[in-house]
Amino acid sequence: MLQLAIIVVAVILIGWLAALMLAQKPVTGAQQLIQQHRYEDAVAAAANDPLHRAEALKLLGRFEEAIAAYRRSDDPASQEGIALSLAHLNRDLDEAKRLMEETIALHPQIQEFQALGLAYILLKRGDRDDALRIYADNVELLETRFRDDYTDPDPLLAETLVMFAALSEAAGDVSRATALQAKAAAWAPGSVWG
Repeated sequence: MLQLAIIVVAVILIGWLAALMLAQKPVTGAQQLIQQHRYEDAVAAAANDPLHRAEALKLLGRFEEAIAAYRRSDDPASQEGIALSLAHLNRDLDEAKRLMEETIALHPQIQEFQALGLAYILLKRGDRDDALRIYADNVELLETRFRDDYTDPDPLLAETLVMFAALSEAAGDVSRATALQAKAAAWAPGSVWG
């Protein structure tokens, strides 16, 4: 009787784990290509996936095209992608700030990363004091994230590292900025961040 109960529990547990794994978001071909640093191939593979297409385009530094792809996506992350692409272009920075603030309010995700994005936009707008205040409020969390949570090289995090580097430099920490820039280049070789 005990053996039967153990077998039933094991089958239920295995079934539950299998269902959990299948419920996870599958890795798309574009995501795999991005991880392989094949950004042009990822753009082509994501023809029907505007969010990943935009991310691949952004890695290539094709920010205008990335903005157009983000506009075709209904994913909440798209607004953040548009805001950051505008900042990288150094264009429509008031709109970039508005989009970023709206995204943070409506779709909070990794808040220290979103705060970093807002600080980066503010820095680009010339609002240095506000940018550095937000940066100072989040720098410890950012350090912790990259020390403890995000340790595996991920091309999709290279942009965050570049923004972290820009704000570190603006805060006067040139050695941190240099190390972060080097990490971004290593994590996304062949990209605009490299």
